[in-house]
Amino acid sequence: MDIPKTTCKSFAFISLLFAIVVSPLSAKEAKPVKLYLLGGQSNMFGVAGKASDLKPPYNAPFSKVKIWNLNTNRWKPLSTKGAKFGPELSFGHSMAKAFPDSEIRLVKYAASGTALYNDWAPTTGAQYIAFMEVVRASLDDLRSNKVDFEIAGMLWLQGESDAHEKMGREYEKNLTAFIAQMRSELKSPEMRFVIARVRDFYGKGKQAKMVRDAQQDIAAADEHVDWFDTDDCGPLVRGGHYASDGLIKIGYKFAEKLK
Repeated sequence: MDIPKTTCKSFAFISLLFAIVVSPLSAKEAKPVKLYLLGGQSNMFGVAGKASDLKPPYNAPFSKVKIWNLNTNRWKPLSTKGAKFGPELSFGHSMAKAFPDSEIRLVKYAASGTALYNDWAPTTGAQYIAFMEVVRASLDDLRSNKVDFEIAGMLWLQGESDAHEKMGREYEKNLTAFIAQMRSELKSPEMRFVIARVRDFYGKGKQAKMVRDAQQDIAAADEHVDWFDTDDCGPLVRGGHYASDGLIKIGYKFAEKLK
């Protein structure tokens, strides 16, 4: 049976129109998840961050951002970790606002009192190994669920222990190696890395200065590394820890560097 040419032309026009309308929607739906890694010691964990200090919007779960739960190996809405919180709260909210069309996911692993030269030493340090196990588990979950993602950056809040243990002279070499190994393992050679420069609290001045200078020098030498100061993030409490307001401010500062 012959089909009229006008019918064929109409069908072709409708098909083209449908493609034009659908394509932008498909492209928007296919936008990869922005994944951020967070690592460090007690201040990244948020030892002095009190959930009871929080005001809206930070005092309620935030479903637009998901964070990897280390206990259940599942994603959950961003919220406090029990009675504590770290920079992830304000960081997550800020990134969701900066990228409203992208899904934001966070993977945070932090351990109090840990140093880069031994605990976080690439491939051998106990905390590095544990951190990478957490990261791999979260990435495997995304892949198994066919979630397209990009590793959009890493946040680093650590250094006090290296100053305290008189390893400041080695900090630049060790952090440079850490960043290189992370990029290699994650197959992300230009992964952005943001350092929150630690305070001059531990290390009796000289060691602290070595760590602080190293953090700044690494950023100057690598176009994909950045740093910011935490000297204006409020008084330290409970043995060198940022209080709630300071942690919120640090989260904002991390976000500003990655927007």
